[in-house]
Amino acid sequence: MDNIFSDIFSIVEIDKLHSKHEFDLLIDNLTNRPAPLREAVAYKLEEVFCEEYADEKTAQVILCAITDINPNVSRNICQIIEKSSLLKTLLEERIINKINTILGQIPEIEQRKNNKSHVKNKLFFALYWLLEALSYCISNKYNEKIFEILQICINFTDYTIREKTAKILSIVDNPPIELVDKIKSDTNFYVNFYTTLYKK
Repeated sequence: MDNIFSDIFSIVEIDKLHSKHEFDLLIDNLTNRPAPLREAVAYKLEEVFCEEYADEKTAQVILCAITDINPNVSRNICQIIEKSSLLKTLLEERIINKINTILGQIPEIEQRKNNKSHVKNKLFFALYWLLEALSYCISNKYNEKIFEILQICINFTDYTIREKTAKILSIVDNPPIELVDKIKSDTNFYVNFYTTLYKK
């Protein structure tokens, strides 16, 4: 435990990354480490992220970190993606594929006789943050695939998933009118709010 606190302190003290080696060392601590350490890394990466050091491996680690069980990690990772044009390019299709995987798993979980609600909640949590991350990656290159995802997500009982659906619809070009109409008729304030932002 003392080593973890020492590592966290060292990470917090970083003010600049001087090489790809240092960058990779920091990234490597973003997954498969204790939660406090992952959170410190995500927080620091938002400050010192260097696109010049990022590569395919970086994108894969970031993709995993989006769905960290610690929402503070997920939130910081989404903010990193928002600021990085390279990550947006590297991650958009990967995020879409991961969302589709989760959407395929949810019905399977719901149909099991020994359905465990915590397993379903974990999938919903991951879906929420992947949709949030996707909202920062929209290039309109994959809109057809995105619209297929939104057609499913717009019917979720969980309003937070519908809210992220509404947010993405406010960003993409030429959103399907039937999806926009569904959002406009949604009775949840947080979902309906995004109708004021839709492109004409």
